[in-house]
Order: sequence, then C-alpha cells, then structure tokens
Amino acid sequence: MQAKQKKWLVASAAAALLMSVLTGCSGNSNESGSESPASASASSGSETNGSVPKGDPVTLRVEVFDRGNAPAGAGPVTDNYWTQWIQKNFGDPNNIKMEFVPVPRNQEVDKLNVLMATGDAPDIVFTYDMNTIYNYVKDGGLTDVGALIDQYGPNLKKFLGDEVLSYGVFNGTQFTIPAKRTLQFTQSSYIRKDWLDKLGLPVPTTTEEFYNAMKAFKEKDPGQTGGKAIPYDFSAWDGTTITSPGLLINSFNEPQSEEDFYALSSSSNIPEIMKPGYKEGLQFLNKMNAEGLINSDFALDKDGKQFESDVANGYVGAFTALAAHQNLMAPGAVFDTLKKNVPGAEYVAMDPFTDAEGKTPKAIYDPIGAHIMIPKTSKHAAEAIKYLDWMSQSDVLFKLQNGNEGEHYTLENGYPKAITTDEAKKTFYNNSDIAIISNGKDFGSEEKNIEATGFQFPGYSELAKQTIVNALKDGYTLPRFDRPIEAEIKYGTTLKSKVVEIVVKSILAKPDKFSDTFDAGVQEYLKLGGQAIIDERRAAYLDMKK
Repeated sequence: MQAKQKKWLVASAAAALLMSVLTGCSGNSNESGSESPASASASSGSETNGSVPKGDPVTLRVEVFDRGNAPAGAGPVTDNYWTQWIQKNFGDPNNIKMEFVPVPRNQEVDKLNVLMATGDAPDIVFTYDMNTIYNYVKDGGLTDVGALIDQYGPNLKKFLGDEVLSYGVFNGTQFTIPAKRTLQFTQSSYIRKDWLDKLGLPVPTTTEEFYNAMKAFKEKDPGQTGGKAIPYDFSAWDGTTITSPGLLINSFNEPQSEEDFYALSSSSNIPEIMKPGYKEGLQFLNKMNAEGLINSDFALDKDGKQFESDVANGYVGAFTALAAHQNLMAPGAVFDTLKKNVPGAEYVAMDPFTDAEGKTPKAIYDPIGAHIMIPKTSKHAAEAIKYLDWMSQSDVLFKLQNGNEGEHYTLENGYPKAITTDEAKKTFYNNSDIAIISNGKDFGSEEKNIEATGFQFPGYSELAKQTIVNALKDGYTLPRFDRPIEAEIKYGTTLKSKVVEIVVKSILAKPDKFSDTFDAGVQEYLKLGGQAIIDERRAAYLDMKK
C-alpha cells in the first residue's frame, strides 16, 4: 500500500485529505460529471503521453463472478454503476471498450474450462483452483506476462511485490498474476459462552477441555433444547459452506520431515488422510459421533443451510468455520437471528485444538488470492496489464473497494464503515469481485487490517477480531511447487470425491469397525492415483531442493 493512502487512514487530518481526494467521486451514483482525481491519475498512468490513443477502440474482455445476488435495481454484474465507472475512468481515456464476461461463481472452473477450450475466454480470467492452473500451464494455454508487467505494470509490480508475484512463476515463467491477500486467516472455532457460564466452565484451551465441555453440553443441556443440542456441528466437506472439523483432526498430526510435508500435503483443499496422525484425529471424531456429540447427518448438509438454521435456533454448542464469517456476523445474518430466537445467547472465540507440543496448528492461506491469467488466445495482453496496473493505484483501488464516501461508507476512527442501506447496496454489491488484484482491504499492517475487518461487523467486532487472531496463531502455509503435478491434474477430481467418502464413512462407522473402514479406504485411495501423486510430489520436492 502506498504511503499516501496510509496517511489517509491514520488521523482526522488524514481523513480530511481522503475526503478531498475523493470529492469528485462522492456525489450521486447517477452523476456523469467531471473526471475524478482517481481517473485523471489512471489515465496518465496507462498512457505516458496523457493523450487518448487514436483509431478504433480495442475491446478488453474481463471475467467477473456472477453470484446471483444482485439487489433489485442494481443492474447485472456486466453493466452496473461500477462497470460504467471503470469504462469512464479507464476505458475511455485509453480508447478501450470494457466488456465484462459473467461466470457463475459456483460453476467457475467448469465454465472457465469451456471458455478456454473453445478459444472464447476473456482477455483476463482468474481462478483459485490450482489443478486448473497447472492444467493451463501444462497445455501452453497462458501468456507469459513477465515482460509485459515490466513494461506496462509499474504500479501493479509495486503493489503486489516480489513474494506475491513469485507464486505465479511456473517452470521459471511468470504465467499468472496472483492477487495479494491482505490477511491469511482461514478457520477459527466458536463456542456458546452462555452455555459455559451456566455450567461454570471456562472457554476450553485444550482438546481435553473441549471434549469435556461437549460432553457436558450433551448431558446437561444448558440451552434447554429438549434434547436437540448439537454439541459440535459442521456440514458437508464437499459442500459450498465453510464449516469443517479440520482444525480438530489436524491437531492430531504428528511431526514429519520437510520431504514428507511436501509429499503428503494437499493442494486441492481436500482432507490429508495420508499424514501421520490424521487417522487418530478422525477416530476422535468417530468417538464423538458414537457419543452423540456431533450431527450424524452432516454429510447431507451440502449448502450449510441446516447448520445455519441449527445455530440460529440455538441448538449448536460449538463449531469451526471461517474466521470473521460474513454469513454469521453480518447485519441480519445468523447471529442476529440467534439473538432474537434465544435472548442471551452468545458465541465467543476459542482455540483449543492442541497438538503434542501444546500448539494449535492450522493451515492458513498463502499470501495470495486468486491467480489472474491472460489466455494465450488473447490479442490484448498489453491492455490487460494496463488495466490491472491502473487498478493497482492506491486511490483507484480504495475507491473500487469502498465506494464513494457518504454514499457507500463513512469514515470512523480512520477506517471506512460501510453504509448498509438498500440504496447503497444497489451500487455496491460485487466490488470485491471487480477489484481482482486484492483479496481483502490493505491498510498498511496486519494489525490495522484486523482492526478494519472487525469494524465491518457492528455488534460482533471484538469477536470477529479474536477469531482472526486465533486463526493466524501457529498458522502454516501448505507447500508450493514451481511446476504442475501431473498426477494431481489426472487424478485430483476423482480422489477428492474418494477422500470425502472415506472421511464420512470413517466418522460414521461403528467404533469397532473404524480402523477397518479407514484402512480399506486408504488402500483404495492409493490405487486410484493417490500413490502416484505422493510419488510425484516427493520427486518434485527433491528436484527443487537441488
């Protein structure tokens, strides 16, 4: 983040400066008046002579997620206030016609594969799926963007930095432009404090204390649910929600060599059943299931709606989910509904899943978000980099992420606080999908980023911040390879389904059948390609070490 923006967000004088910078963009959303300071700098940033290029305009096609959640009156994701603002402030000054290509979020990989295969892919595409990226690299489907960034992307290069850009290098070539992730947290755990208080129990700090609390929730029913209590809840592994007992299971993992860490980890966001100790963690969940401490129907809850309903109705004692979870803490979301349904109900953060060393290990995100790519079929790679470079300017990115002051946000304590009226939502609902170079808002430091994130959840600010702190504590990133793992490309989809099947069957098995069920599943997994993946990852690690 540039120093200019940091100063905006530190003190009231800074706030005044920010207001002056954005004044030209702070009016009515239908305004089509004079060019803003952001657009002026954007224009000169892309064209060194400051003049509009001559001739017919070039059409630059850009992928955008369609989440199907546009508010009434907002316009489609392809033509709304912000796509029009981008056209005016980047497209027009550079003689570029912007065209946004919608891709359904829940089908993005399948849709992108079709577009790439038919040669109809936009000039700018992106995905989080590493196997998809490896496939495109392997098939020669991506543009080498290294020299283009050097020539047209000074702001982009400065914003992302060398570490982030290095994640887009495969076989020595810069094939992708990773977005910058401002906070790397993933999972955190929550527990009903009012239930603990009724039982005189502290917030658990170890796995044993957690287990004892879950037993007490089941046996004593402090929420007076009439036997409907679900002490520890989660939904389907292969669903669309972000609840999982993964932190609990992985806390049983045993120490391993760096080589085994590379060989046995997963880059496909699937359970890592081959890691030493994973079986014991799964067996712990099997025991909890046998004792009625989890929801035995978790695998049926593909969209997480049953989980959210059970939380909102006061049945769930504890769970593990994404820290600072929008579905839970946003105004009018699950926690607000819980307060209406069960006065006095309160969740607090906990971090109890300890390993043999007393730490609470958890996989966290890499310092990147989605991988942005320019397909080899694109004839406008230079314009694509210019667009991303324009977006990387601090004033442009701030506006795209926060909107217009007074219309979409107010400044409080130096941070933008979203205005959540229906009118504001009409012109500010998909901006995170448009500002693709940044996954999260960057205020200059991890501490400030956490503070700003918590600020987004009125009434749950302290809870949100604590869940993030817990999620980052003892966090580790998964290993990164500089080349495609061919076996993962070949077997990844099949094995993901198989691993989920193994995990579900193992949790639900009768305790005396657990070991047989798990071991048989592992053997099948290895035969279906799991062993090939392990062998290739191990070989790739050893080659990189050279």
